[in-house]
Amino acid sequence: MGYLVAYEGEAPDLNAWHSHYFANHTRHMARFPGIRDLEIYTRLDWVSSLPCPRVNFMQRNKVVFDGADALSAALNSPIRHDLRACFKTFPPFTGPVTHFAMATRVLHPQSRD
Repeated sequence: MGYLVAYEGEAPDLNAWHSHYFANHTRHMARFPGIRDLEIYTRLDWVSSLPCPRVNFMQRNKVVFDGADALSAALNSPIRHDLRACFKTFPPFTGPVTHFAMATRVLHPQSRD
């Protein structure tokens, strides 16, 4: 079971924002009961001629649990209150923060040997 979080805005000082997030918020996230994996994705600037839209979203997170019950237990744990308190200390940023619980399927391509 995946729990995806998106920070879709911008920060006046993106380095300060990420430094604060990595030093503080991830410390609380890693304490979720039953957490199996935690991945933080930050923005990447690139050069491309592909007709893909560009956005300036700051960050995406993926937190993984063994199932819906484990995710529910984590979100109902005292750690969530710690995360909410930590959120209030973030450096300034704009834009929405969205949270989505998602079913996860891991697919492995077959070997071509």
